[in-house]
Amino acid sequence: MKLIAIALALPTITNVTAFHSRLPASMTNLRDGSHNHPAAKSGGGAASPREEHALRLGSHNHPVPNTMESIQERLAAANLVLPPASGPKANYQLVHRDGDLLYLSGHLPVKPDGSLVVGACAPADVLEGDESNKYLSTEEGYQAAQHCALNLLSTLQSYLSTHVTTAPGVPADLSQVVKIVKLFGIVRSHDDFMEQHLVVNGASDTLGTILGKDVGACHARSAIGTNTLPLGICVEVEMICKIADS
Repeated sequence: MKLIAIALALPTITNVTAFHSRLPASMTNLRDGSHNHPAAKSGGGAASPREEHALRLGSHNHPVPNTMESIQERLAAANLVLPPASGPKANYQLVHRDGDLLYLSGHLPVKPDGSLVVGACAPADVLEGDESNKYLSTEEGYQAAQHCALNLLSTLQSYLSTHVTTAPGVPADLSQVVKIVKLFGIVRSHDDFMEQHLVVNGASDTLGTILGKDVGACHARSAIGTNTLPLGICVEVEMICKIADS
């Protein structure tokens, strides 16, 4: 068998800059990585160190962080208010830090008036015959999980403002959160209730609303049912999040 060598005549590139200038815009974007690293500022302004850090890591996985102003605007638009931070209910820490990860213990559905949402979630046919009011609908469980999320954010804000600084003497806030990594939700359930995932959506949706989709909503998650929870509550949610380098 004879092998035939085929020589391809390629133009010699002597001026790389000139060659790049003739590339289509889409290809220069790929070269520069701008499809993953969009410009941080419009109008040619310089990016802040935090924005440059996010851009360097890749904005599809590390979006440019929120500002506290944008978070407050989302809270107001959704008619939501962060409750006062509360302490642990037993012998544990509410927050444990490991590098840039914060592990938040399970939080309860504490309402703004300080009361707890109690009861077990049950299917519609059980609710119809319930005269004791000890069962909750999926929608009521969803609202309880919203309270869990708001309490998680309140604890997070309190921890960041007292344990983390963005500069000497400057306390951090929720804008330091670059990613909600995972939620774990536990729903107190009637034996026939099978919509635990819809209940825990209340926490996921609330975090997405307040922190934005990229930071708050695109997280890993588990949702399970149990026959009882501490203090008779209907749902408990714990969280892992990532914060910016400080």
